[in-house]
Amino acid sequence: MTDGPRAGSNFTLEADGENLIGRGLECHVVLTDALSSRVHAAIFERDGQWWLRDAESRNGTYVNGQKIDEAQLAEGSAIRIGTTVFRFHQTQHPPLNVSSPDDLDQTVVFDRPIDPHETGNFGVSALHDAERAQDLLMLYQLSIRLLGIDDPDEVVRVAIDLLHERARASVAGFLWVSDEGRLKPKLVIPENAAGKVKLSKQLTDLVCRKGHAVRIDAQADEESTASLSRFSDAICVPLIHNKTTIAALHLYSERGRFRDSDFEFAVSLANILVVALVRARRQATLQVNHRRLRDKAGMFDELIGNSPPMETLKSKISRIARASGSVLIRGESGSGKELVARALHNASARADRPMLSVNCAAIPANLMESQLFGHRKGAFTSADSDHIGWFQQADSGTLFLDEVGEMTLEGQAKLLRILEGHPFLPVGATKEINVDVRVIAATNRDLREFVRDKRFREDLFYRLTVFELYIPPLRERGADIELLVNFFLDHFKAQHGRPNLHLSESARAKLLSYHWPGNVRQLRNVIDSAIVMAEGNQILPEELGLRDTGSGEIQSLRLDEWERKLIEESLSRTGGNVPDAAKLLGIGRATLYRKIEEYGVTR
Repeated sequence: MTDGPRAGSNFTLEADGENLIGRGLECHVVLTDALSSRVHAAIFERDGQWWLRDAESRNGTYVNGQKIDEAQLAEGSAIRIGTTVFRFHQTQHPPLNVSSPDDLDQTVVFDRPIDPHETGNFGVSALHDAERAQDLLMLYQLSIRLLGIDDPDEVVRVAIDLLHERARASVAGFLWVSDEGRLKPKLVIPENAAGKVKLSKQLTDLVCRKGHAVRIDAQADEESTASLSRFSDAICVPLIHNKTTIAALHLYSERGRFRDSDFEFAVSLANILVVALVRARRQATLQVNHRRLRDKAGMFDELIGNSPPMETLKSKISRIARASGSVLIRGESGSGKELVARALHNASARADRPMLSVNCAAIPANLMESQLFGHRKGAFTSADSDHIGWFQQADSGTLFLDEVGEMTLEGQAKLLRILEGHPFLPVGATKEINVDVRVIAATNRDLREFVRDKRFREDLFYRLTVFELYIPPLRERGADIELLVNFFLDHFKAQHGRPNLHLSESARAKLLSYHWPGNVRQLRNVIDSAIVMAEGNQILPEELGLRDTGSGEIQSLRLDEWERKLIEESLSRTGGNVPDAAKLLGIGRATLYRKIEEYGVTR
């Protein structure tokens, strides 16, 4: 069948009886064509010849465009029944689902509509045939190898190398489909053959527009005689994605003919290649977009800083990352809590799995459970479809819950069950879900105060604080401020295209003496803004956009910050002697030891 609902299918005729064609179930070839009669026609053998007879059909039977009552069939005869068209062939070889469209000449040995999901002629029976079993093994090994390659060009090269070797082809090529619908060489093996081979416009249309794989008698192709005369056989297979031909494979032989198995192998390899290629291109695009977003936002992966508090923090991260318990990160707004969470994730055994970040303070209280744990369609008024919650999306990886103190009590109860290893129910669901998620929580508030006020569950607090990390504010990190100034200066000069801009000495002094209430985030934004707003080739103090530089104002009313300062001052006065420092503070030694550990104070 070359035209019809099952175009590309073939039907083997029996010589010892009539082969009926029509809509009736008793027919050898059953049609769904509305213009076909129940029994429309019959094909049969008589005296060594094949004949077609119309069975008094309503709309008639046609051979090579002529209406017939009975006609002898010859090789390549075109049979039309209603809107369905067949070609008649006699061959000693097994059928290949071949078709020969009316608008092509004899240069096409056979062609096949490509189904991107087909696996080729490699069923279980292939294991009983040595050559096909070897082909199956080669395709399996190719699939495994392509899964590990993210570079689209390398994906193509590996596949073309294998196809060139397997088919013993003189030339193998990978061609892109241009915007004009033409096939242009992207990779040709050997390289010196590029540009020397091409398909005719007629065949290119068949491959690109209709998505047919073709095998060509290259020497008979009149339109390409000049370029293909040196070859004796050729194969072209399209790569189809979302019903569109995006590329094609070409094979050419200078000696002899390709085998049917070469064609089958090329079709199967093309279908594997298109999946791997689309995946690799999507991965490359994601990486480029991710890098662009990170550059635009001034994000960075490394914890920048060599001050004693930062060295202590890095040491704790390296140890805690290898453990499996929950982590609570404390620190002021803008100090880099998410950066620390990513450092924990990247140093853990889950580094190759997803890490998702959720700002609990940005989720409305009535949607907290739905967003974190998911919901089913119809669970509430605006639930128009199922929603997979953050916990399920982060399964096997890490979930970072920023501002965890803002969670509702109902959400806290579900979070506690998950941390205890229990399944949970999405909102409106009846089936429980199990997940394996490491939770890293963060807050710039005092959760102990929340516990005392009954706004945070005490049992959840202890579950979250299996490990606890404290990020020092930027003003306590000494020389780290200058390191960060230089880092952001270089980054944003490159981003905004101002390589000759520099920081004046007075502006640098102002930055280093500022108390940075907004921490690293504020520093990044100040540098970004200053580079944009600077009128000359240097950044002046008045272009920094700092609200104030006063040193006589109280910088914070937080008790924990003053408690830390008092501990540091007492240790400084006593030369690091904890018992003496405890006496100065009026607290017990055990309490002081605990607070030193809690605040990450260096003695």
